[in-house]
This record gives sequence, structure tokens and C-alpha cells, in this order.
Amino acid sequence: MRVRAGMEFLNLLLRPGETIRSPRILLLYWKGEAIHGHNLLRQFVLAHHTPQTDGKPVEAPICDGAWGGIPTAEHLAAIRLIHQRRLPYDYYWVDAGWYGTSTKPCPDVFSGDWSENVGDWRVNKTYHPAGLGPISDAAHKAGMKFLLWIEPERARFAAPVVREHPEWFLTPTGNAPSPEANMLLNLGCPGARDWAIETVSALIRDNGIDCYREDFNIHTLETFKTYDPPDRRGITEIRFVEGLYAFWDELRRRHQRLLIANCASGGRRIELEAMSRSIPLWRSDYNCFPDMQAEGSQIQSYGLAHWVPLSATSPCAKPGDTYQFRSALSAGIVFSLGEFGLSGIGEADYPWEWHNKMMADHRRARPFYYGDFYPLTRGTRSTDAWLAYQLHRRDLHAGLIVVFRPAASPFTQAVFPLRGLNPRTQYVLEDADSGQRTCATGEILAATGLPIPIDQPRQSRLLFYQKQ
Repeated sequence: MRVRAGMEFLNLLLRPGETIRSPRILLLYWKGEAIHGHNLLRQFVLAHHTPQTDGKPVEAPICDGAWGGIPTAEHLAAIRLIHQRRLPYDYYWVDAGWYGTSTKPCPDVFSGDWSENVGDWRVNKTYHPAGLGPISDAAHKAGMKFLLWIEPERARFAAPVVREHPEWFLTPTGNAPSPEANMLLNLGCPGARDWAIETVSALIRDNGIDCYREDFNIHTLETFKTYDPPDRRGITEIRFVEGLYAFWDELRRRHQRLLIANCASGGRRIELEAMSRSIPLWRSDYNCFPDMQAEGSQIQSYGLAHWVPLSATSPCAKPGDTYQFRSALSAGIVFSLGEFGLSGIGEADYPWEWHNKMMADHRRARPFYYGDFYPLTRGTRSTDAWLAYQLHRRDLHAGLIVVFRPAASPFTQAVFPLRGLNPRTQYVLEDADSGQRTCATGEILAATGLPIPIDQPRQSRLLFYQKQ
């Protein structure tokens, strides 16, 4: 096999004494079938390229996400409800829209002028007259940590920092843009990077932020090329990326237990260096839209699991829709009351028992996403083909099986040979819905397979197993 890799458009001369770094490349050697190589990679990434807490890979959280442009009072009402219902969320998540000076309503991602205020990272007094402290304090008192969305690398031309330091910003043409244009903060510039560090660090300190969610909604490659001299092609990009990693590393040095949630219009920064410093809690913007299909979430979980052990997304599940919720099962999940809007969360007919059950299932499933991954079917977005996978923890002698029968599938049963089991060990399998238990040896489960009936279309099965 021959593999060619490198950096696009790189062609430069180094100045005397100058050094640069290039993209990091990981080669992992394995024997046998491909899935064995994937599982070696998963364990290597968990051990060496995943943020650690107390010497262990960080635990991917279950989050309640809320829009930042919603007034403080509504956030506090949601936190009270979470506390009253004893919903075991790890984080209360405040997304975009909390900043700037706009006086217009900004109830959700599709409304308001939140994108026109990026770069002005002052807390918006229209929505949050007392700042974000009351929300952070309430979340902590309710037993949750606090997550805040920030996008320091993007700014509008009218942002105060752009007017004060235009030399810190890049544009696609290299010329002054229109007031509506997005500006790119050049993290390769020491002054710009220091401003980003001090600005974000102050927000973390002053607002009790436990998880800093960095978004990045701007295209960069053409902009980088604009600023490269003819004999220095690639240098702007190199210095920018070096600056990004230095920015994150300094935040982690200053705030020792800070979790960084990595986003870039979804998952456009899921790479080895980013994974070493952060986890993608919003792996795709596909899940921003109410008409997203459950099968899209399923194939995200299935496909990423070959390479990326820890990720999360939102199921966008309507109340009671177990199939949709399970489609987004991952190490973490963003299972929001009202799905980033807070209206209707106190409705008397809301299925709270179902909500608690989904959270309990996720908490029970979460440890297995740190184990080995085995696809039990081919990966497909088709609505007439089953999709199934298995997660196995060798150290726990236990695991998880996730199975989906989509809407158009005519099949009512499938048999899945399981992987990774000890043939001489007796395993107890438990259906998460019915509680029904069965027993079988690893040899039978591997050779004969596990039959799983699903009588109705657009249904799922979640089975846990452990050594007897």
C-alpha cells in the first residue's frame, strides 16, 4: 500500500531560524479483520488523544440545551423544572444569542439577529439584565454544570474589537468588507490570540463556565491563500492552526477541569489534534432542523464509531418518540426540554416517565461507548434496511446491542451473531423495554446468533448483556 498525505497548497521557504509544524498523522498497525484495527484505534484514541479527568477519559455528558437569546427568567424556570423532576442532567447548555447589544427578540436559531452580533462578547442586557451569573448559579445549585456557546474566531465588521484592531482580522479578499461580512480572527497573530485567550478566559471565570463550547461558522481556505506571499504558500494557515491549538492549551492550563466542546457548523473539526483537547458534543448541524430524519442520526453514530469513540448530538425527538431518541445514542447526548426552545416544557400531558426512562437508558448505555464497536449490519441511510451495532466492554464482560427497524422495512425479525464474547461464558441479556431476560453462552451467541424480533416498522430494540 502507498499512502500520500500532506497539506493542501503548501509551498514555502522558511526564514532563518524559523520553524513550523505540519499536520499530525497517526499510523496504527494491526492484523486480522478491519474491525480489529478500528477497535485498536478507538482504544488508542481514548488513552492518548482524549481529554482526561483524574487519569481517565472524560465522561461525555448528557445535556439540556437552551437558546441563549431566551430571557433569563425562562432559563431559571427550566432549571427549576429540571430540579423538581429530578432529571439527572450533567450540564445546562446555553447556546448562541446571549451576547451583543440587540434589542430584538431572539427566541431561537432561526429568528433574531444573533449572527449579526458575533464578535461582541458582552452579555446582552436585553435578555440577561443581571448577566449570565444567575443562570450559572441556578444550574450549579440544581446539581448541573454550566456550558456556554462562544465563537471567538468570527466577528462582524461592526464588532467593537474589529473597529479597535482591524489588523487582527482576515477577509476572503484581503480588503475591507461590507458591514454584513464575516471577519476571521487571525489566531496566528499573537495579539489576536492573546485577546481571544483573555476574552474567553474572563467569560469562563466570571460566569462559572464548566464547559466552553467553541463554534466556528466560517470558511477559511480561500482567506488563508489571500494572505500568503508567493514564496510562502501555506504559512497563514499553518500559523492559524498553531494558534488555535495554543489558544485551547492555554485555556486548559488556566482552567484545569474545563471541558471544551468542539463544534464547527457541526463536525468540521473532528480530527486528531482537536480530539486530544475537546469532544464534539454537536457533531453535525443536520440535527439543527426539525425535519431531520432519525436514520441520519443512526448512520452518524454507526459511521463515526469506527473512528471517534466520543461524540454527541440531539435526537430532536418529539415526546414519546423512543425510536428517534435511540437513533442519536452516543457516548453523550443533547436531550433538551423543548429542543432548544423552552415553550411548553411545563405542559401537564408531557410524558415525564418516558423522559426519565430515556435518560436512564442513556446513562446505562454510556459506559459501553468506551469499549469495542462491532457493526452487526452494513451502514445505510435506507429506510427499508435494518441497522444494528454492538458495543462490548471486555473489562466489564458486558455490552450493549442497538437495533433499528426503519419505516419501510418489511422484515419482522433478524438474527445477529455477536462479537467479542468469551465462548465459555454464560451471558444474561435484558431487553430495555420489556425487562425480559434470557441466557446464552458466548459460543451460541457468536455461532448461532441472537434472534431479535421487531413486529412494527419504525421501532427499535435496546438490549444490555453481562456475564452471569
